[in-house]
Amino acid sequence: MHASGLLAVALLALTGCREAPRSDGPRFVAAPPSFRSQCRAAARAVGYAVPCPTRVPAGLTATGVAGPTACRLEIVGAGGLGGCARSWRGWVVGSSWVGRQHLVITGSPRPLTSDAKLVNGPAWYPKARVRALGRTTVGDWRMRIVFVPAATNDGSAFSSHVVLIWTVAGHTYGIGLHDVAGLESTVRLDEQLARGIELVRP
Repeated sequence: MHASGLLAVALLALTGCREAPRSDGPRFVAAPPSFRSQCRAAARAVGYAVPCPTRVPAGLTATGVAGPTACRLEIVGAGGLGGCARSWRGWVVGSSWVGRQHLVITGSPRPLTSDAKLVNGPAWYPKARVRALGRTTVGDWRMRIVFVPAATNDGSAFSSHVVLIWTVAGHTYGIGLHDVAGLESTVRLDEQLARGIELVRP
């Protein structure tokens, strides 16, 4: 296991992102006004715009302290700070849950052409692979849709998630929900989330 992957492994252990009962998915509500301030603080820490949801699943809660480490994970935050692995500095790292559903948000400090590198971050390894599902357009963003198999993404927080990936102004972003209700349903939930995303600048 790569040292930089310990954060992701701890996150998986805490959130229990494994097989879950099928459901129709969460209901989306307006994010509280204080959430934008959290996004702006993260943007200031990383030095570039971060993806900030303006509508979130009802009852969404930050993961908090991940496993045995002192790393605290917010809905959207700056990676590599506090007790989190320093290899994640410069990355946007977000982890949250509602019921058995898990949401992960990330942003890279530079543009990436490899989707596997985006969903694994600094913990990427050469055999990491994702499954392309297609493309979608949300607003002005052309997004790739991928599924992240657990077998080829050891330790990734996006394991078993459907992820929308896009690049804007020199940074690549990803948002994704755990595939609880089937790929087609999860893609629709991701698109609903993406329609409420704003890139909040420092």
